[in-house]
Amino acid sequence: DERQVGDVAALLLEKNPGLTPGQVQSILKGSALPIPAGSAQVWDPFAVPDPTFVTETWGTDATGSGLVQADAALGDTPAP
Repeated sequence: DERQVGDVAALLLEKNPGLTPGQVQSILKGSALPIPAGSAQVWDPFAVPDPTFVTETWGTDATGSGLVQADAALGDTPAP
């Protein structure tokens, strides 16, 4: 979520305080783990009348640049 991305951005800026917002964004996007469109069976404990597995589906527009990867982003961050 946005807080985790913000936390990783703070780590990048701790490593290199001179990064511009555009550089931080580029590093985060370039190091993210892509999440392709698809579907998965997930447990829904609140399903009525009984808890069950349901199929959740998402498109290419649902995952942005992917899953933030702190280690990869820090590795891609240049030293000051």
